[in-house]
Amino acid sequence: MSSTSAVQSTSVRRAGKNDPADTVERRRGVLPFRVELARQLSQWRVRIVLIILVVLPVVVRIALLVGGPPPSSSSSTTSLVALAQVSGGTFAAFVLVLTEGFLVTLIAALLFGDLIAGEASRSTLKYLLTVPVPRMRLLAVKVAVASAILLAGLVALTAVSLLVGVLSYGADGIQVPGGPRLGLGDSVIRLALTTAVGAVGLLWAAALGTLLTVVADSPLAAAGGVVLASILSRILDSIPALGDLRVALPTHYSRAFQQFLFVPVDLAPVANSLLSGLLWTLILGTVAAWWFSRKDVSG
Repeated sequence: MSSTSAVQSTSVRRAGKNDPADTVERRRGVLPFRVELARQLSQWRVRIVLIILVVLPVVVRIALLVGGPPPSSSSSTTSLVALAQVSGGTFAAFVLVLTEGFLVTLIAALLFGDLIAGEASRSTLKYLLTVPVPRMRLLAVKVAVASAILLAGLVALTAVSLLVGVLSYGADGIQVPGGPRLGLGDSVIRLALTTAVGAVGLLWAAALGTLLTVVADSPLAAAGGVVLASILSRILDSIPALGDLRVALPTHYSRAFQQFLFVPVDLAPVANSLLSGLLWTLILGTVAAWWFSRKDVSG
């Protein structure tokens, strides 16, 4: 065989080796989910968010340890705060109630506010789009990755809270304020449902963060817009004079997740929370997609 034929044969073999699915995806301009996930996890911003969610139950445990033992009559109280040290399940429920408000909204704002605005601020957005990666594919993958990271963080928060609670206060279930003490198995299911409904309550924040990240070129401005909207919504929701108009506010059903921590469970707020989150996601997500499809990224 001549040297030319050998070179050609080697080239064919190398081409065959370099033609798997990931190469085809690059040629088609498709951004793989795993690639974007690796990029996001390599950023300290995301790592710090996950570390905070994992370490927070330990911080709460230390705070309760410094504060001293619970009152002797705490089993009959109607306050979940006073019941936090009664059992491991109750401690986990207390941590979720403590964090499933402003803190997780802030974390969602940081994750989704950086999706496109972060690329624009680092001057890498135009290079991503010239691969070429279709704009809607880029936005969809980034939203999917941020959603997966946020959900994983919430699950880790719940799991670590339950673990810390069981190790600290025993393997007993949730002590319902003013009610019975649930079994550990029932409590685990309720904590899982609480986490899921809490994630549903963040749909509006994720959708608004997605909209602001394609409008603004600063991730801080995008995240700040979500936080400001959350604060304003909570203030308006606390004004009784607004009446039924408050149901349109994105944070009106933000505490629907607490229904699984009481007996009996009222599923009406949970259903309303899901409906509200889906409506806000549909409206804000559509506007975000429309805006990003027309956004000038040449600068």
